[in-house]
Amino acid sequence: MTRGIALIVVLFAFAATGWCADAGLSSELEFLKNRVAELEARLNEHEAQQVAGDCQIPVRGGELKTIEKSIKNQETRKEEKGTESKTPARLPVRGEELKTIKDTIMERLGTLSIHGAVLGYYQGRNDPTIDDRDYSGANGAGFVADLELAFQPFRNGELFMRIHAGEGEGADKDLAEDGGLFANLNTIADDNPGDDGLSLLEVFYTQTFCNERYLFAIGKTEQVLFIDDNTFANDEYAQFVGKPFVNNPMLDSEVEYGPLMAAQASPWEQLTLTFLYESTSRPNREEDMQKSIWSNVFDTPFLAAQATYSPKLFGLQGNYRLYGWGATYDHYKISGDDTAKGWGVGLSLDQMVHEKLGLFARFAYSNEDVYEAPWLWSVGTSLKGLIPYREEDEIGLGIAGLEANGDLGYNGTEIHFEGYYRFVLSEHFSITPDIQFVANPRGVSSNDNVVAGMLKGQFTFYPNGLAS
Repeated sequence: MTRGIALIVVLFAFAATGWCADAGLSSELEFLKNRVAELEARLNEHEAQQVAGDCQIPVRGGELKTIEKSIKNQETRKEEKGTESKTPARLPVRGEELKTIKDTIMERLGTLSIHGAVLGYYQGRNDPTIDDRDYSGANGAGFVADLELAFQPFRNGELFMRIHAGEGEGADKDLAEDGGLFANLNTIADDNPGDDGLSLLEVFYTQTFCNERYLFAIGKTEQVLFIDDNTFANDEYAQFVGKPFVNNPMLDSEVEYGPLMAAQASPWEQLTLTFLYESTSRPNREEDMQKSIWSNVFDTPFLAAQATYSPKLFGLQGNYRLYGWGATYDHYKISGDDTAKGWGVGLSLDQMVHEKLGLFARFAYSNEDVYEAPWLWSVGTSLKGLIPYREEDEIGLGIAGLEANGDLGYNGTEIHFEGYYRFVLSEHFSITPDIQFVANPRGVSSNDNVVAGMLKGQFTFYPNGLAS
């Protein structure tokens, strides 16, 4: 114990030397030399006691070496002080010190990352006759641009913002507005702000706890950020663009960007439970029955829950999701003048079966009293690196069916086929040709088939500097 106290005194004396004036260096050096001699004498004494079996706390050789090194450093400083000019001393800031200072500032102020993407496309389709209506061919260019900002003001917390701009409808012109299909052909255009130019689509804060086992999010975003997700069929920028391969179209008819609260919990490593609450504008009601999504946020909300099981089968990742949702405002029934709530259940599955091959599927049912196509199914595959030396290229193939509500007077199935090939030309740029074919539009075999083609190019950027 005595020796430990002596060591603390020595180290304290050594630390204090950095703050003393030049005049005190000599006395401090003399003090340190005497203390080292004293410690060496005590060390010899305690080693002798150890032979006799006494308990001790030795000062190790490494500690003595450290003290001796500090003495040499002090002597060097003294010599340098004697040779310095009368110009005031300057302490250089080295690269590692600069990095430490930067890390300290970023730790206190948070980190800011900036990501962005610009996607341009050209899409066209034929001119089918559907339900005795002629739809002229639609051909046109369009674009979307996103700027994403993510700021981390607190540990394990992130504030996310997405600013969006876009124009163009592509093959959906007229066809989507008049309900020519159960599922649209151009999901890319869904978020376009119209004449507003720019739109702050998303701004929400996410906080995780307990090594990311729990999550809470609040702010403005859309419901399908948390439910009905899929690894291979959920990103219209890089994957499929047809609606039945991006999300359940009946669920999507209720999706809006609005005030939302969501919570996730992972009681086990492979299981995640999600719950969300969002204000709704009642999008499927007549205009005079709708409301602002920001007013009466607790009136007729959208509610949803999802359970996700994510095992690794033979070392290959999979995700199996079961979800349910409810749009709690009144919807007009397909037949009659009565109303009913909107609701649905669904499965969204994806599984890697090879390091380059993944499979996906969706199955969903929505309340047949109020939705035109209550039954949905889709299956498909994603294949990466099929062509030698093109390891990042991706092929997607999918088929989907939407069964018409019997209350419409028929119950056929609208069938969608889609395929794309994504050429990844660099880390930041890709080109994707895409083809869609729709048989039995609205579930009626006498309706003309629809053929649509798209060519899209995507550029992404990740600025340096503040980007984490």
